[in-house]
Amino acid sequence: MLEIGSFASYFIDTTKKLSCYQIRELSDAQFRPIKGRMINLGFSTNPVWLKFRIRNLTNEPLYLYMEAQEIDFVEILVVGIDSSFRVETGALRSYGSREFNINSIVTPLGNRPQQLYISVQDINRLVFPLKLCAVGPLVDKVYHESLVNALVAGIMVLVILFSFFMYLNLRDIIYLIYAVHVFFSILTMLVFEGYLFEMLWRDMPYLNNSINSNLVRWFTLLSSMAFSVCFLQLKLVLPRIVQAYIVLAILAFMTIPVRVLGFTKAEMWFNMIVMTVFLSYFFTGLWLYRQGFKPARFYLLGWGIYIIEIVLLMLTSFDVLSFGHLYTYYGYQIGSVFQAMFLTLALSDRIQVLRRQAIEAQYLALHYMERNQQMSEEQNQLVGRRLRLLAGTKNHKLERFHQSASTERQRTVRISIATIEGVILCAIPDIVRVEAQGSYTYVWLNNGQKILASRTLSTFEKQLRDYSEFVKIHKSHFVNMDYVSKYQKGDGGRLTLKDGTELGVSRTAKAALLRQLGLY
Repeated sequence: MLEIGSFASYFIDTTKKLSCYQIRELSDAQFRPIKGRMINLGFSTNPVWLKFRIRNLTNEPLYLYMEAQEIDFVEILVVGIDSSFRVETGALRSYGSREFNINSIVTPLGNRPQQLYISVQDINRLVFPLKLCAVGPLVDKVYHESLVNALVAGIMVLVILFSFFMYLNLRDIIYLIYAVHVFFSILTMLVFEGYLFEMLWRDMPYLNNSINSNLVRWFTLLSSMAFSVCFLQLKLVLPRIVQAYIVLAILAFMTIPVRVLGFTKAEMWFNMIVMTVFLSYFFTGLWLYRQGFKPARFYLLGWGIYIIEIVLLMLTSFDVLSFGHLYTYYGYQIGSVFQAMFLTLALSDRIQVLRRQAIEAQYLALHYMERNQQMSEEQNQLVGRRLRLLAGTKNHKLERFHQSASTERQRTVRISIATIEGVILCAIPDIVRVEAQGSYTYVWLNNGQKILASRTLSTFEKQLRDYSEFVKIHKSHFVNMDYVSKYQKGDGGRLTLKDGTELGVSRTAKAALLRQLGLY
């Protein structure tokens, strides 16, 4: 295949009325040369005409191969030694009338073309490679593209099945969200390669343009946001980023109707929003990894490779890199496969973390069983001693005994904590705080350990409502006030625990906290 973009000259039809035969009558001086290896005409609402002079030194018919999947309108005039003909093609043409059923535009030029005039018109940036070839290389290219796309789609389908299987077994919503994200990633690839148009709306050419692909890409963006928020637990650690994602998702969606209205740079703004969100995934994951969130390492690799491939594709748009390299021509496929594989490893790593915590919970359960037995024996011994001492004493001593016995019983009161592997009975005074983690809950103990409970915070709220030492300081936090060492004033304020942990207090919970501290 011969790339012919650098051999072109172009003319912009500002009148939007000139036919291909009128363009043919223009002099060579009215056409300007193309600069660079690839056609890059920027943004233009006017038809842009390309002119070529061709000499076929082979005995085979030639084909024009335009790697531009989403150009709305293409008009071609072929002037040959033996014949001349005009062709209208482009993404708005039905698949049933195409020379090859691929999304790239392929036009036969005959055996002896001399001049070639191509008109392209689109509200997006006009950047595309243009190649000349015989039918053999073209068939080989279509075959290899189909093979690569089938392999990529197969890998991603396996990822979807694995994620859905994990969701059915663990009932963790993150696996379902991830399966949905990979599904829309496949749809995005199928849109780029033209298969989705051919399979779903073959006879509806008006859907075969970038408006439709932007809608599919928007759902891909939305599902990636939902997965990242859930996997990185951003609602708890960085809630403002979640709010920013909501705003960016709305802005990205608004570019779709704006593009329908003919705004030329809507596609560019959509791509800028997408790249901003993707970069935020990487840097947010990097920050959380440095904070100790180990499953983020595979998350970083997945998004890192994906972003690199997107950047390489963008560099081809500015003619910095050639579109003919493997890592640029199949850039989206390479990025999508590595992203799917590494994010799957990230989820698997998350399972390993939960499994280690479950094993720790088992050992902790045995420890607490032994401790509770010891406390029961100590209480029985205490009751016996008090009963012997109170023989013949006054009533006020009996009252003190009741108070002491009540305090000791309070220390032995336990609540059940359901984990993945079983149930742990934990003494109330040993609980420092309870923290929500999505569908799970962390229970922090006074010995520095934490238990991952397989229940929501609302379950613990019902269990702890009868114990006045526990106060809800945030929608995601209950704190045992016996372990609070300092309160700092502010909008809601901040609590400092005896182990040095600082926790924010929401404005709605501030009044109840101050009442507990005797400051309200």
